[in-house]
Amino acid sequence: MKTALILFKSSLAPLDAKHLDGVMQSLSQNGFPVSTVKILSLSDDFGFKASVKEFKDTVDNLIIAYHPQVDFDVKKIIADLTDTTLIENENAVHFVKAVSNAHGREYPLSNALIPMEATLIPNETGAFQGFVLDDNEFTLALLSNEQNEFSEACEKYLVPYCQSKLKSKNKILIFKYFGGETPLKNTIDKVIEQAKNQVQTSLECENGDWTIRIACSEEDEKVIARTIISELKEDVYAECQTDLGERLFDLLRLRKLKLATAESFTGGRVVSSVIKNPGASSFVHEGIVAYSNQSKAHRLNINEADILKDGAVSSMTAYRMAAGLLKTGKADIAISTTGFAGPKTQDSTEPVGLCFIGIGMMDGVHTYRLNLHGSREEITETAKNTALFLAIKKLKSK
Repeated sequence: MKTALILFKSSLAPLDAKHLDGVMQSLSQNGFPVSTVKILSLSDDFGFKASVKEFKDTVDNLIIAYHPQVDFDVKKIIADLTDTTLIENENAVHFVKAVSNAHGREYPLSNALIPMEATLIPNETGAFQGFVLDDNEFTLALLSNEQNEFSEACEKYLVPYCQSKLKSKNKILIFKYFGGETPLKNTIDKVIEQAKNQVQTSLECENGDWTIRIACSEEDEKVIARTIISELKEDVYAECQTDLGERLFDLLRLRKLKLATAESFTGGRVVSSVIKNPGASSFVHEGIVAYSNQSKAHRLNINEADILKDGAVSSMTAYRMAAGLLKTGKADIAISTTGFAGPKTQDSTEPVGLCFIGIGMMDGVHTYRLNLHGSREEITETAKNTALFLAIKKLKSK
């Protein structure tokens, strides 16, 4: 199912990217990810007419976010293009008057005009009253573009309406995935191919950590879940809205284990992701930020000569950092990180983004070499997320 969005903006002001993200998120989180966005000027009535005509033939849903400074009659154009007339809707009048009383000012009743065949989408906090108008193949919705009003209208009215039209209440499935983009998109293609009914998907990635949202019918729920798990396997670390730190904490608590970390270039971010969870004191032994060679030697009982010989950023140093934590006997699982976050690598000839992660339990320590790309912040965050994910995989295998 394809959904398009029309927004309006002033030519004198830049588009509010935060507001656009909020509008897009309101739709995608409710199972209607936007495939096309068209941004029009406040006076572009010709472009608006052309866009509505185009989308009537190319998408299933068209959502229009109305801007109060548009200088042409958006509702009248929609009515003309859909062969209907505008009427003063009795329920819409009630909402306009209620908002006028609440705000202590009189709003014109033109806000209560909607097409004769349309269904009102009430706006309980703003004067502009929206509507949804459809036939069997195409749904058009007009809503206020004010973010809180837009989000509320989507969640309370528009999404349930569209779900009802599909004749099956959509289930929203959420999966958390840490892995490559190509296998993920191949899996989503397979999900869409196998589903008996329409499926909407939304993918969001933050430094390697993917959130997969799938809106589907109850009939398709089980087969979609099986496909995601069977195709992406252990790279799916949760089937609910969570994050890597919370998931690792849940596994530590479930298995009654204690964590210790020795971090160099991630600067304590790994352990902080676990400590943020209430009750972490029972499952975290310590978190050491061993930034310098001297700290690695002193705090983790590593021979400084070995660090100089192998390099502070090396597989052996990551191994010794994790092993040093385990030698104390106070922790059941250890995580170590060392790497070059940038912008330079000091005296080393190794590239920015090179890092090593150590994950160990009493049965041994395994190290992982990564070559990450991006800014200093992106490299650090991706390394932190990778370390958490590798620890999750280790505990899930036990």
